[in-house]
Amino acid sequence: MSDQVILGISNTHHYRFTIVNLTETAKEPMFLHSLNKEMSVFLSKTMMGALFLAEMTKNQQKVSIQWKDESNKQALAYSDRYGKMKSVAYSTTHAEGDIRNEFILGQGIMKVIRWDYESDTYQSYTNLIEDTFEANFIKYLTESEQIRAIVGMDVVPFDFPGNDFSSKGVFFEALPDATEESFIFLRSKIDSLITKEAFWNLGIDSMLEALEKEIGSSLEVLSKETPEFLCDCSRHKVADIIASLGEKEANSIIDEMGKIEITCEFCRTAYQFDSFDVEKFFKQ
Repeated sequence: MSDQVILGISNTHHYRFTIVNLTETAKEPMFLHSLNKEMSVFLSKTMMGALFLAEMTKNQQKVSIQWKDESNKQALAYSDRYGKMKSVAYSTTHAEGDIRNEFILGQGIMKVIRWDYESDTYQSYTNLIEDTFEANFIKYLTESEQIRAIVGMDVVPFDFPGNDFSSKGVFFEALPDATEESFIFLRSKIDSLITKEAFWNLGIDSMLEALEKEIGSSLEVLSKETPEFLCDCSRHKVADIIASLGEKEANSIIDEMGKIEITCEFCRTAYQFDSFDVEKFFKQ
């Protein structure tokens, strides 16, 4: 079954919502980069966070989330509002004697970038705290966006042979007319629901029905999208990297190595350029 994103609105409480099954999309970078259990969970949640933020933007905008903590764990994920995504993560291990849970982020920085083809890039960030990704994501929204939001994420990593990987999430964002009473009510109901394992075992349409039942009002579906891992690298873009080196430096690498090879950090595609390619490129 393919992944899916449901976008909609609660007219009763004046909230936008996103429900996502990102299981297959999150598997691709997990296998591409041979991530351990810990970083598989962190990267999946980072991808969901980027998608949730992308749903808050205009159609042509893309969003990236990048974070790095004190132990040098780090992740980077890009998404547009249609769920076209790319991501990468780098694992590390806790120092000897560190008693933190492996799924707790350390201190560090979370940076968010928004951009599109016709506007300036917008950057914002928050300092990480020693807590879950979800807690840091809410912290970012509260501090940098001044947005009331409710978020739930559930990632089941490959723990043992035969265990199925799963990555799902829900996100509710307050609209300008939302009241404090609605926030308190929804947070109480949704927080209660997302603690139940049975909720995360449901299909995405059944998750929507369970949310409606829990909050006692209908949720209007505005659209459904199909997310996917889609790297936008190309030979032409990689050639631009070589151009930034300059002809002298590029030829020096060719003389030493016989070729220039650049591998995309997201999809691991390797692009090779020989002396003929480099000569032709700089002549053009």
